[in-house]
Amino acid sequence: MRESVTNAGIGALVTIALSFVPFSSVAGGAVAAANNGGRYRTGLWLGTLAGICAMVPLFALFIPALYIASLLGFGIPPGAPGYDLFLALVFAFFLLYTVGLSALGGLGGVWVSVHTDWDMDADHWL
Repeated sequence: MRESVTNAGIGALVTIALSFVPFSSVAGGAVAAANNGGRYRTGLWLGTLAGICAMVPLFALFIPALYIASLLGFGIPPGAPGYDLFLALVFAFFLLYTVGLSALGGLGGVWVSVHTDWDMDADHWL
């Protein structure tokens, strides 16, 4: 269990470090699952856990960015009737992008560790 949490943390760090690259969540989930090995169910769980761990600091950056975007006139103004729905949709897409793609990356990481001889061990690369 402790190794799984460590691997999910490593995957979250990869996601945060590569956050300027599109779809970095996939890479973080893949690293987390490939380090642990195991089956697809384990890879899906580790990818999801890595995405949840990465979501917390990314969300701390997401809130001010959303506020600045609303000040610049993008999206719906805060006083509009549909603003709550807009925030719910934006958060749902953020959750799907961060956690969902990380879970998908976890499945890909298990596939890579099972079907290839690539060395994706984080200790080797960091």
